[in-house]
Amino acid sequence: MRKSVASPPRLLGSRGAINRDTLRLLLIGWTILIAVVCVWLGWPRLRFWLTPQPERVWVVSAALGDPMASSAPKEVLAGLPVTLFAIVEADGGNGERRFYGPVRRARLGGPESEPVDVEPWSNWWYDLQVLWFKVEPLYSFDNEAFSTDFVPADIQYSDSFMLAWGFEASHAADISPTGDAFPRQDVGTMRFKAQAVLRDPRDRILGEAQSVGAEGVHAAALEDQPHRVTIRASAAPLGFVTGYSGLPYVPILRSVSPEQHPVARYLGGTILDFWVGTQRSMGATALPFMSWEEIPLHATTVVEEMFLATDDAYYFTDDPLRPVTFEDVQPGDLLAIEDHVGILYQDRSPGGGGDGLLNRWDRILGGYFEPIRDMAMGDAFVSGITIYRLPPLAPPADMQAPDEDR
Repeated sequence: MRKSVASPPRLLGSRGAINRDTLRLLLIGWTILIAVVCVWLGWPRLRFWLTPQPERVWVVSAALGDPMASSAPKEVLAGLPVTLFAIVEADGGNGERRFYGPVRRARLGGPESEPVDVEPWSNWWYDLQVLWFKVEPLYSFDNEAFSTDFVPADIQYSDSFMLAWGFEASHAADISPTGDAFPRQDVGTMRFKAQAVLRDPRDRILGEAQSVGAEGVHAAALEDQPHRVTIRASAAPLGFVTGYSGLPYVPILRSVSPEQHPVARYLGGTILDFWVGTQRSMGATALPFMSWEEIPLHATTVVEEMFLATDDAYYFTDDPLRPVTFEDVQPGDLLAIEDHVGILYQDRSPGGGGDGLLNRWDRILGGYFEPIRDMAMGDAFVSGITIYRLPPLAPPADMQAPDEDR
């Protein structure tokens, strides 16, 4: 009987065993390598090495219901909440840009720019603190000397640090001015800046970057300007013009193109400029920006002259016993005493409601060498007042009467 011969043993086992052994060795090797790196660098140094270094910050915003935050100027009606977000841009290596912030996607640059993906800031990295600033006019009344050499680029802005906002990467878009020279209202225009700061546990600054601030207010490209938020009372002309609140009173006495006028770029202007800018935005593009002397060339005179009497009502100067009523005037008319111009806003009475009479309690949008504000008519116009009316705005094309000759 022949003895069976045992087959030779496998020297290295199956391929699965080889893979498992190799993987085990790799894991052991990586563990040793990480331990060596941690000992050599120390955890703080390793954490710093892993943390992205901010190179630029973008301020974007989104109104309630917006599908995506954007750095393009945000223009909304009062009552619609707007939130600001700080997006940190960093070098991801190989020429790749990476973005970090509290949103998933954002549109940076112009409204037609491609959206970018935004990642959350990792808890493994050093803490990122965001400092917020309001970019505001330096003066409430610029070009006080009424210089003909003054150009829109001479309007000065500055950054105001908002310490009370904390250090989070998002905040509600509060447009109220920080200075006392501007009225605090729920409508108007404000620009914003954000600065990102990396700090270690010992509160040392390890890196920082910032968005565009006051230095970019006059930049031509949108991506080089601070982010702007404009809130208006309504879409009607008298609501639209309130979006210019918070801008300085600036007389421009030299000729500039309508596109470069400071009102068109939300930088400043006079009360008359703000009303002309409103008309132009609503379709009256043929209406030029004008000085107060030129108003009669483009408007109809509604009241040649009137005055405020002791009974707190306004009367025609050439007929002192005849009161001026809202059958003679209407909201949106311009009141003028030479270079002092206001916009008739609301009919009011001593009790608050309208009474159909033009009196000292009626509200105007005005300001003599100061930013636009809502004020009582009797506080600004007393005598020698002329009232003008610009041509009515044309209705939208779909509301115009049909052409009977067609």
